[in-house]
Amino acid sequence: MKRLHLSLLLCLSFVILTGIQARGDDLADILEKKGLITEEEAKEAKEDKAKGKTFKLLEKIDFSGDLRLRHDTQWRDEGDDKYARNRERFRLRFGFNAKTSDTTKVGVRLVSGSGYQNTTNQSFDGHGRGKGIFIDRAYASWKPFDFLKITGGKHKNFLFTTPLVWDPDVNPEGISESLNFDVSDSISIFSNLGQWFIEELKIKDSDRDPTLLVFQLGAKIKPSKKIKFEFAGTYYDFLNLDELDWDKDGSLGDTTTFLGYNNKYGQQMIFDKDEKLLNEFQCWELLAKVKIKDVLPVPFSVFGSYIINVGADIDELMEKGVDPGDSDPADLAVYEGDDRNTGWLAGVSVGNKKKKGDFYAKYFYQELEDYAFPAVFVDSDFHGGGTNNKGHYIHGRYFLADNIQARATGFFTERDDERKDEQKDEDRVQLDIVIHF
Repeated sequence: MKRLHLSLLLCLSFVILTGIQARGDDLADILEKKGLITEEEAKEAKEDKAKGKTFKLLEKIDFSGDLRLRHDTQWRDEGDDKYARNRERFRLRFGFNAKTSDTTKVGVRLVSGSGYQNTTNQSFDGHGRGKGIFIDRAYASWKPFDFLKITGGKHKNFLFTTPLVWDPDVNPEGISESLNFDVSDSISIFSNLGQWFIEELKIKDSDRDPTLLVFQLGAKIKPSKKIKFEFAGTYYDFLNLDELDWDKDGSLGDTTTFLGYNNKYGQQMIFDKDEKLLNEFQCWELLAKVKIKDVLPVPFSVFGSYIINVGADIDELMEKGVDPGDSDPADLAVYEGDDRNTGWLAGVSVGNKKKKGDFYAKYFYQELEDYAFPAVFVDSDFHGGGTNNKGHYIHGRYFLADNIQARATGFFTERDDERKDEQKDEDRVQLDIVIHF
């Protein structure tokens, strides 16, 4: 309840602030009476209004938000079981960025959803019950130089990436550094680093919290005004995962945890006799994108990525693993030593995303094996979430107005390997109206 009250208070504060310009002296008086601003600040606000100036507080704050209304239909085949599911859903996001000095900024964003890191959707159900609001972003950034930016908190994923392994709703938690250097007018290099937290453990159990270290190095090349190349290599090192608790009473069934989500969505979490997690994720990703404009009537891009988890070892999981009652390492025998640790994606996009009358379309095909990357972070819509999948993604949107879009998305997917999990085919269509404000 405290979290909900805080969220409502923040929203109310935003509404009050955005009305200051319209109501001028009255709101300045109200804020002064409430003790939110001083008498001098109220007087200054009135003087600024008389001179046609913007209230100084609003000059520092950039508000943004969007509402998405969605119809979502899934058709799934699981062996002899076939069914269709229809849902009406929405996504609400509202936040602000505040410039606190010439080099620093603070940002906050609230969203709808269930609290899972890879979705902000909320279904219409529960006979009209109220819906939850969560803190999606809360961060501070510091840019002491043009080439360096440091961000801490729960913030946007700054990596150059594709939809293969990162759901766009995931906002990592920790510290990130972005560096950019211009080598020439046509060549620049960049590096993105991350020290992100996975779980925080009780100090009596361990002082080695599971964390993710990210190292990305890439370049942007513009051989002409019409062509832009962008490519990068990324290394993901998931540390101290063996410190995560093994609860024999069924922790692997709790999908709110790193272990439980991965175990349910394509990755058996295997422990040894000392209750230490054997699964490892040490992943290398290669990415590339080519954008071309002024050749076709609209810009188009070609992109792709490849990932491999060099820490995956099916034979070790079977040899050293024990059966906790949640996940039996013997089930992995059907893979016959195949580590199931790679994934790839290739796609194309065309169009603009700027103003009324623009259209945009994107297509890609992907294959993602079981242990290529932690399932908890991958797209929750593609094949119902998780790994061990392959298939097609088709997306199109049209700008009905500068801030209103009509969208349609299709997922046509299936199991990548049916030896362990049997057949699972899923087609999915989403129809959206998105309004930005």
